[in-house]
Amino acid sequence: MLRHSEWLHRHAVSAGFVLMFAFTWPIDLWAAADSHGWTSVRIWPILPLLVGYGFVAASLVMTGILDGRAGIGRLLRQFLVWRIGLLWYAVVLLAAPVVDLAAIAAHVLLGGAVPDFTQPFARQVVGPLDLGIALPLFFVMGVLSNGEEIGWRGYATPRLQAGHSALTAALVVGMIWALWHIPKALTAGSGQDYPFWLFVLDTVAKAIVFAWVYNGTGGSLWAVTLLHASVNTSVVFLPILRGAPDAVRLIAISIGLHCLVAIAVVLATGTALGARSRGTPPAAVGSPSATPA
Repeated sequence: MLRHSEWLHRHAVSAGFVLMFAFTWPIDLWAAADSHGWTSVRIWPILPLLVGYGFVAASLVMTGILDGRAGIGRLLRQFLVWRIGLLWYAVVLLAAPVVDLAAIAAHVLLGGAVPDFTQPFARQVVGPLDLGIALPLFFVMGVLSNGEEIGWRGYATPRLQAGHSALTAALVVGMIWALWHIPKALTAGSGQDYPFWLFVLDTVAKAIVFAWVYNGTGGSLWAVTLLHASVNTSVVFLPILRGAPDAVRLIAISIGLHCLVAIAVVLATGTALGARSRGTPPAAVGSPSATPA
């Protein structure tokens, strides 16, 4: 038993990733197969929407094994770090749509077709529902149902940063985060029907930005959850995915801008990405507030 405990402590991040995949991929693979008519039993539509809670379960199980009840408490209290300052709220809520709108503008200026703002990918999600009503509902649902952040940022990032630079940790998380999306890329009608290497590049760039926000807000899972919901809402409700005849070109420009933002973050903050020091968890973990950077 002691030997198993020592092994888990040495391989806490890898074991956590395995459990996250084990708790989520069966549902996503079922959804992918079902979308192509390859299953005899249809998936319940609610399951793919709640798959993020597999990250919550995996993170709580692993944290409980490694750090006990106190560790679980510290992890969950990161959602209470909400006093992060207006600047950080502007970043997590507005940065994604601003960058995506800039991508659309660049696409048009470079000779691309003007996308139809009345027919974003959201039309395939919400149907005839008024987009003005659907957008805030989609955003709130993204906040409530997205459990990924407790896994990627709350569980894995501090442990990786304990032995590596924050940039290295973000690159590792970004690659695993991208690979986790493989079943979604295989799902018919998912919107991830552009070259997967572009998606990997985009996800790694976003992982750098997410790590910067997480570290800069003192370990606020609330902040990165809002950012995640904002990123998803922006790409779904702005005509980025399938919003123009040359949609792949528009997506590539958008991803290029995401990479430029990530590079700017690294140039501004170095490999620490806002972390106080290697081996030290975010200062505000377990605290309800954080000093804005």
